[in-house]
Amino acid sequence: MAKDKKSKILLEHVVRKRARRGSIERALIGTLALGGILTIGIMAPKVLSLLKKQHIDAVLPLNPKQRLRETLSRMKRKGLVSFEERGGKRYPILTKKGVAQAEILKISGLSIDKPRRWDMRWRIVIFDIPHTRRAQRDRVRGILKRLGFYQLQRSVWVHPYDCEEIVALLKLDMRIRTDVRYIIADAIEYDRPLRQHFDLPVV
Repeated sequence: MAKDKKSKILLEHVVRKRARRGSIERALIGTLALGGILTIGIMAPKVLSLLKKQHIDAVLPLNPKQRLRETLSRMKRKGLVSFEERGGKRYPILTKKGVAQAEILKISGLSIDKPRRWDMRWRIVIFDIPHTRRAQRDRVRGILKRLGFYQLQRSVWVHPYDCEEIVALLKLDMRIRTDVRYIIADAIEYDRPLRQHFDLPVV
């Protein structure tokens, strides 16, 4: 029993450690995407500030520069960053893969604002992405789900609040334009399940 408890504690420690690593990596990608060429010394406070701002349960150790070096080394192995020599110093820069990851993080960090009063209109997103682009289709579905959309049918998703800018950004980022349609509807037949899902007054 004691052995099982110890194993569980060790497993949870590994999971938390992995989550912290991922948080620092995401913060580094965001910092490099915004700041361009930065030294470790300049990045350390920026990364720490971003982690605190996003309420991420990951804190840098007493030697944050060492942690950032370790994270950057891991990111280089994953192909997310490369290093550039300038004036005798090595600067990390995002690779194409790193830039693509930054775009994904930008989209995943978005949320739909809830107004004080609902305007009684439904926002409908319909997408028709071919099976040959399954990964792209799955990503669109995953983003809509994370944003809180209700899946009305297989490729039809509904939300009660204005999200046109987010959908436009999604289309631009993924270069899908006409594959995704944004519709504003005054009414949807039998909308009771929708109203219940979004905690809206049921007529």
